[in-house]
Amino acid sequence: MDETERVVVDFDPHSDEYRADRRAVWAGMRACPVAFSPRYGGFWVVSGYDDVVRVAREEGTFSSKYERNSADGIEYVGITGIPRARGIPPAGIAEADPAIHAVLRRLLNPYLLPPAIKALTPFMEKMATWFLDQHVESGRLDVVLDYTNPVTAVTTLQILGLPLENWHHYAEVFHGTVAYAPDTPEHQQALVLIPDMVRELLGEVEARRHAPRDDLVTQLALLRGEDGALLEDAQISAVMWNLVAGGLDTTSSLTALALHHLDSDHATRERLIDHPDLMVMATEEYLRYFCVNETLTRTVVADTELDGQQLRRGDFLLLSWLSANFDERVFDNADELVLDRAPNPHMAFGVGPHRCIGMHLARALFRIMMREVFDRIPDYRVEREATAFYERDPSLAGVVAMPATFTPGKVVGPPQRPY
Repeated sequence: MDETERVVVDFDPHSDEYRADRRAVWAGMRACPVAFSPRYGGFWVVSGYDDVVRVAREEGTFSSKYERNSADGIEYVGITGIPRARGIPPAGIAEADPAIHAVLRRLLNPYLLPPAIKALTPFMEKMATWFLDQHVESGRLDVVLDYTNPVTAVTTLQILGLPLENWHHYAEVFHGTVAYAPDTPEHQQALVLIPDMVRELLGEVEARRHAPRDDLVTQLALLRGEDGALLEDAQISAVMWNLVAGGLDTTSSLTALALHHLDSDHATRERLIDHPDLMVMATEEYLRYFCVNETLTRTVVADTELDGQQLRRGDFLLLSWLSANFDERVFDNADELVLDRAPNPHMAFGVGPHRCIGMHLARALFRIMMREVFDRIPDYRVEREATAFYERDPSLAGVVAMPATFTPGKVVGPPQRPY
């Protein structure tokens, strides 16, 4: 196909129109599932389910690597957006070369596969109980800042082997970089803190090299690549950044979005409270419907054709998990939230070699936090006018803050801090 024949659309993921109603924009885009936008130097937009699956699976054609001035003459955009956000370190797992990516996944699997998550469950339950205990007698809390953020932060640090008492510090940085608009003081403060956080992470790595422990940081510190050399500090800090960022924000956002939905759908809330066994299927539907990780970007590394469009080596491409999850050709009544939807082949965790390695943790932690709310503050009411959502990040959905009130309850855990 000649390039003059390609389908061209004026698609801007940073526009007011897109921020106002992303799902409506994607519904329109699916009429041309693969199209070219001239914005930001030009990039392809992939919105149809089948095409998204193909791009995600074919790593040899659509690379997730991030690299500038590479030896093969391609500038690789990585995964984080078009144009790529400034000031954010590379995502060391998601943006790694295939060889090191395979090594990293083998290292991480023992910490994130179902047996490990099952062993971690009592810890996660204890954290959910303790953080809710801090507010249950008052009848008021911020669902995000007081509950979902700290529970996910402490759990993530526990898996890595980082000091749990530092969760405030990590949550401030990672929540601040994605939850607030770039021109806000909160976002700017988070960016200022990034270099210190990277140095702190590398300090933990260096300490493990001198005094190894039985934790994930030690495994990374002592990991050797295919050449037998230890990973460079930049590689390790990128991996740790990826792990902490992924663990802190996404499950917190999913839980907050689900609780916000149930604030206006009391019948569904009662159904989930009365039928706990429904939560397994409901988890998959909330993952599909809210799809916190909405988009990722790729670089075309070999000329190819996709849905009749000719893509060239070096082209950038944006694929939408969110749009795939609402593709009417795959999901009946896609715009409706159906708790017991089956089958439910959603793309919330991606697909292919880069499918989210933390998916088992996310599912388990989401169910634990939801159950704690259902059991202890089932009549919670969200202060909707005071609730703020992510506005300017086209790749992530989430909640900045969500105050809520409820009938005061009793503390059920021990008074001492459990970490």
